[in-house]
Amino acid sequence: MSRSAGAAANGVDVVFAGGDRRRFDLVVGADGLHSELRAMVFGPHERFLRHLGHVLAFYSVPNEFGLDRWLLEYQDRESGRSALLRPVQDATRAMAMFYLASADFDVDYRDVAAQKRLLRERMAGMGWLAPDILAHLDDTPDFYLDQVAQVVMDRWSIGRVGLLGDAAFSSSPMSGQGTGLALVGAYLLAGELAAAEWDPVTGFTRYEARMRSFVEANQEIGRLNARSRDVPGPGAEPRPDFTSEWFTELVGRAINGIELPDYAGMPEFAAPAGSPITSSAKP
Repeated sequence: MSRSAGAAANGVDVVFAGGDRRRFDLVVGADGLHSELRAMVFGPHERFLRHLGHVLAFYSVPNEFGLDRWLLEYQDRESGRSALLRPVQDATRAMAMFYLASADFDVDYRDVAAQKRLLRERMAGMGWLAPDILAHLDDTPDFYLDQVAQVVMDRWSIGRVGLLGDAAFSSSPMSGQGTGLALVGAYLLAGELAAAEWDPVTGFTRYEARMRSFVEANQEIGRLNARSRDVPGPGAEPRPDFTSEWFTELVGRAINGIELPDYAGMPEFAAPAGSPITSSAKP
């Protein structure tokens, strides 16, 4: 875990939490929505996080609900809450998910106890199977809760430091493309760095140029899906029309709107003389 990272002309000086100091040719942050590297190098989280007005929680529970390949969902449109159960590979378990509207979000993503309190309070009185699902909240091994949010940045690199995946361009779970964006981004980042003969500024710039419109299309889908689940009320924006031609075109750009070059034959990374890095990497 790094405590600080500072760019130098020929490397990035990193101080780890344990006190060790190292210099690296490149540093790539792929540490998620709440990226510590992004905060250290690019600025505070508030500059880049865009809360979409919802909170998502999920965790595994015993399959005492008779799930057999079917997904069950209960929605309360009036309150903007929903509960969902879906099967997993282990037939004795199930995955539970809760979704709720929340105009703001001020619970620390590391404070699990506070997150569980919030979930209990906001799901109280929901009915359906919600009380039975919530009964397993304290004994689940894999609880997760966080805001539905996106990361929006003007640039994903500074010098020899770059960002990848949710750290750079989270599209939120509402896009359904978080994993796809991360994998495509990793492929293009490695490929463009190799194609630039491992010059970081050139490689990072080309990676971003290829990815930017693809990311923006997927983020737009995430925002539209989040808006479709907003609680109706005075002054609320109309729900998106997902049957329109423009939405079909947007989905096309979000799924197929990027070219994946063949980077075969690109040069392997070679550490400069005197560098502490001795390994090599290929895209």
